[in-house]
Amino acid sequence: MGDSEQHSAPSTIRAVTGEVFLGLKNLFLPAFCRKCGVRILTEENIYFCRECWSTIELVTEPKCPRCGRPHSRRVGFEPIENFMCSECSAQKLWSDSVHAAGLHADVLRDAVHLLKFKKKRLIAAPLARLLLDGVRGEMDFGSYDVFVTVPLHRNRVKERGYNQVELIAEQLCQHVPELKLQPALRRVKDTPSFSLLRAQERHELIRNAFQVAPDANIKGKKVLLLDDVLTTGATSNECARVLRRAGAQAVDVIALAVARRLD
Repeated sequence: MGDSEQHSAPSTIRAVTGEVFLGLKNLFLPAFCRKCGVRILTEENIYFCRECWSTIELVTEPKCPRCGRPHSRRVGFEPIENFMCSECSAQKLWSDSVHAAGLHADVLRDAVHLLKFKKKRLIAAPLARLLLDGVRGEMDFGSYDVFVTVPLHRNRVKERGYNQVELIAEQLCQHVPELKLQPALRRVKDTPSFSLLRAQERHELIRNAFQVAPDANIKGKKVLLLDDVLTTGATSNECARVLRRAGAQAVDVIALAVARRLD
């Protein structure tokens, strides 16, 4: 038997074994799409079928480069290039750019909810792939010195059991070896839920909620900050402010989703 045949035999056995295991799992522990109810016969995403997953509305140009939200499309009047929205023009922004994969609606909103509130950790992997596919063309991941996530307060981590953004970051690092996740930020103020608060209230409540970790070395560094959902951008902007005040040269933000379209 030649060397190539010897090396290919174990991989063939593993492939067959994997198919058998998947078949048995689908037989005794079937998974069904959370959206349409169809049976799922793949390990890539055990919560949504490919058809429903493909309905996620991705962020497309033209968009605002400072908050990541797409501009409304107007037939015959659509600009070729991205431009800053009126909201971003009227406030102080500490990040240099923001890139989001999709709109926080329908399947993507449900997927984020499963990860954040239903302890469905396995959804982090397809979410990370979605994020990577959505922003890869706009990012040079090798240009960043520091990769950091928006942190949760220790009380929230204790309650939830994990930081959902860190789970996505860990999956992202598996696909992008240039990214090295660092615990450079800490959340020192336990804020209540922002879901019912207006933009100004969010900005005021999140003020001084974060600190740079004492052993973090970010002075003169280019930082990539990851968040899950951008609603008003108050949280990511406060993180960017703290990082820039601590000496970061630049802060770019990536996120799974943005909450709304611009008018």
